[in-house]
Amino acid sequence: MFDFVGCGALNWDIFFEVEDLEVLKEKNIPAIPGGEIALERKEFLEVLNFLEKKGNFLFEGGGGSAANTLYALSLWGFRCSFLGAVGEDSFGKKILEEFSSVNLVSEYIIKKGTTSLALIILSPYRDRFILVSPGDAEKYLPSLLSTKVLPTGVYHFSSFASKEGRNFQLNLLSKVNPLCFDPGRIYTALGWEFLLPWLKKTKHLFITEEELSMLDKNPYDLLELGIEKIFLKQGKKGATLVSRDRVITASSLKVERIVDNTGAGDYFNAGVLAGIALGLPDERALNLGIYTAGISLRDYGRRGCLNKKEFQNYVSLLK
Repeated sequence: MFDFVGCGALNWDIFFEVEDLEVLKEKNIPAIPGGEIALERKEFLEVLNFLEKKGNFLFEGGGGSAANTLYALSLWGFRCSFLGAVGEDSFGKKILEEFSSVNLVSEYIIKKGTTSLALIILSPYRDRFILVSPGDAEKYLPSLLSTKVLPTGVYHFSSFASKEGRNFQLNLLSKVNPLCFDPGRIYTALGWEFLLPWLKKTKHLFITEEELSMLDKNPYDLLELGIEKIFLKQGKKGATLVSRDRVITASSLKVERIVDNTGAGDYFNAGVLAGIALGLPDERALNLGIYTAGISLRDYGRRGCLNKKEFQNYVSLLK
């Protein structure tokens, strides 16, 4: 029995800084701030080689929304496992080593094929552009449904980029209890009808204002599906919890310096889930999410995440 079980994409993220995103035009890549495009592995590695010469390497580490959330929860002392897939390559090995370092159980992670990669390219002004190279490890995910007894615990889902990953997760829905879900831009872009099977099985939903507007829905439309609590992520404004009987709003944490905001939403999710698991009132669980997200801005990737002592110290203030 686990406290939490994650399910979603497992990526290896590589961060570079360049003087200007325009430098990518040399590789015929139209780098629009905030944009994201996918490349075949050969082209991706060519751009990586280019950035190693023309850019400034900053950091590399594991990524993926649910993966970040479960990493944080495991770091803070919760018993966690994960359903996903990595490749039989050096990147997959590094992802598993990161999980192992926080005692996150990887028994239910497939190790076949190639790992999904992402280049996160930042300008000095922290404009961000992402290049992704999907691996093929996710096509082996269906074997999890037929060969293993699934772990028990509170499930937290985020998106898979591949069709195989999405189909695996869709089939998994019937086998798990009502879950926590963060669809992200990838699933939201696929539309309302695509999302319905997930939403109908969701107890706690994590979604951004932008994603909600993409669906052309309001929170109360989603509550009608049986969702108990919606945590609306509002960036610099903070976050709002919407349930059938109340609305609670919390302002964002004031921070002096933002190094990287790539995973802030994932650490918000982790803080809220931790607060709920610890039995905190809704308002304090929301505040814990705001705090864990804000502190994560201090460094790249998972390096910004609250450590266990910092987490425990802040929780003691909330009780």
